[in-house]
Amino acid sequence: MSGHVLSISGLTITTPNGVDLVRDTHFEVGAHELVVIIGPSGSGKTSIINTLCGLIDERDGEWKIAGRLSYGEREIDLSESRSDMCGLVFQGNALFDDLSAGENVKIAADHAPRDAQVYDATPIMSLLSDIRPEQPIASCSGGQKQRIAIARTLIAGHPILILDEPNSGLDIISSRRLAGIIKDICVQRGTPVLIAAHHVDDLLPLADRVLMLDTRARTVRPVAPDMASIERAMRGLDSEGESALAAAERGAPAPQSEAWQGLARRGHPWRWFARYFAEYFWVLCASPFMLAYLGLGGAILGFVSIWFGFNYHAFGGYLKSILHDETLAGIGFVQTTISVPLIASILVVARNSAVICADLGNRTLSAQLPAMRNLAIPGLRYLVVSILIANTLSLALLTVAALATASWSALQTWQIFFPDQPPEFWQENYFRRLIEAGPALYVQLGWVFAKIVLSSVLGSGAAILIGLRPKLSVVSINNAIAKAIVIGVSLTLLSHAFFAILQFWR
Repeated sequence: MSGHVLSISGLTITTPNGVDLVRDTHFEVGAHELVVIIGPSGSGKTSIINTLCGLIDERDGEWKIAGRLSYGEREIDLSESRSDMCGLVFQGNALFDDLSAGENVKIAADHAPRDAQVYDATPIMSLLSDIRPEQPIASCSGGQKQRIAIARTLIAGHPILILDEPNSGLDIISSRRLAGIIKDICVQRGTPVLIAAHHVDDLLPLADRVLMLDTRARTVRPVAPDMASIERAMRGLDSEGESALAAAERGAPAPQSEAWQGLARRGHPWRWFARYFAEYFWVLCASPFMLAYLGLGGAILGFVSIWFGFNYHAFGGYLKSILHDETLAGIGFVQTTISVPLIASILVVARNSAVICADLGNRTLSAQLPAMRNLAIPGLRYLVVSILIANTLSLALLTVAALATASWSALQTWQIFFPDQPPEFWQENYFRRLIEAGPALYVQLGWVFAKIVLSSVLGSGAAILIGLRPKLSVVSINNAIAKAIVIGVSLTLLSHAFFAILQFWR
C-alpha cells in the first residue's frame, strides 16, 4: 500500500492562443485521499488533467507548460517531459468498442510496465462481477462501462488515478455507488485520486478536499467541501454513505468474478497486433461481402470486354469471322494487365478508404487513441501498420479474385458468340500474349504488383491521415469519409496512369 503524496508545484499552462489557464500553481493529493477539482465550464480543468497525464494534444498549436510533478522518489519536469504516472479514466469512458469487456481489461494488463507496482487484483476484478468478460461494450450499461474503464486504468499500473467527469450521464444511485467504489479503491490501495467534475453532490460526502480552478487568479485554491461554500465560490467566478453501497454491491463474489481473474495477469503485448491485424484483414478483405463485391466487379468487366468488344466494334464482323483469335488475345492481355487491376483498385480503395477513415474517425472522436497512449498501448503502431499491411494484401488477393471471375465471365460470353469453339481455344488465345512473353511475363506481373502496392499505400495512407485528424462531431466524420474516398480514388487513378505509361513506354 502506497504512502506517497502527489505534489504539483509551479504549474503554469498557457494555451496556443496565449491564454494562461493557471500560473505558478501548487497543490497536493495525499495517499488515501480523494480530491475533487471544480471550476466553470471551459476553465481548463481538462487541460490540467491532460497535462498531469501527458496527453496534451499539440496538433492545435504549441502549449507552454512549466512546473514539476513529484510522487515518491520520482519527479518530472513538465516543461521537458510528459508525465506517465497518472492513469486517466476519460469522460465518456473511451472504451475500445471493437473489443469485448474482457479484452478492454486484458489489453491494459498486457501493456502494463513490468516494474509497475503490484496490487491484489481481486478488488479490481470485483468491480466487474456482474459483467461477462465476453460481453460487447455496446450492451453494457453506463455504470458498467464506467467500472470497466476504472478497472482498465487501475490494471495498467499507474500509481495515481485521475477521473474526468466520472458521474456524467449516470443516475443518482449509480453515481453514488460509483463514488463509493472510487473511495474504497483510494483507501484500500493508498492511491491518490483526483476527480474533475461539474456535478459534485454525490462526491462531496466522500471527498477529503475540494479544489477550485479560480479563473480570476489563474490558480487552484481550496474550497470547503460543502455545497453552500462551493456555490458561493462559483457565483464569485460567474461575474467573470456511498462506500457502504459499494461494499454491498461487491460484497459476495458474483458468478462472473472468477472469470475475470486470469485477465489481470500480464501476457505478451504483441498478441494485440495480431488481434488488430486479423480484425482489419477480415473487414478489408476476407468478409464474404467484400469477396462478392470484387467478384461481381470482375464478372461484369469480363462480360463487357467480350460482349461490347465483338458486338459494337466498328470492325465487329471481321473480328468475329477472321480476327477473333487475335482480338481475344488482345482483350485478354489488356484485361489482365490493365483493366482488371485498375477496376479492382478503384473498388477496393473507394470502399476501404471509407472503412478506414470511419474507424479511425470514431476512435479519434471517442478519445480511444489518447486512452491507448495513457495505457502505454502503442495504438498507432498497431492500427496503422495493421491497416497498411491488411489493405495491401486485400488489394492483391482481391485483384486475383477479380481476375478469376473476369476470366470466367469472359469465357461464358465468348461461348455465346462462338458456341462451336472448344474452351481450350479460348484459353490458348486469351492468355497467349502473357504465355508468349516468356521471362518478360514476370516484368508484366511486376508492373501490376507495383500499381497495386502504390494504390494501396497511397489510398490507405490518405484515409489514415484524414481519419486521425481531430473530430468534433459525427458530421466531421462523414465529411472526412467523403474526402478520403475522393482523394484515395484520385491517387489510385494517377498511380495506374503513371505505371501504365512506364509499362508500355517504347
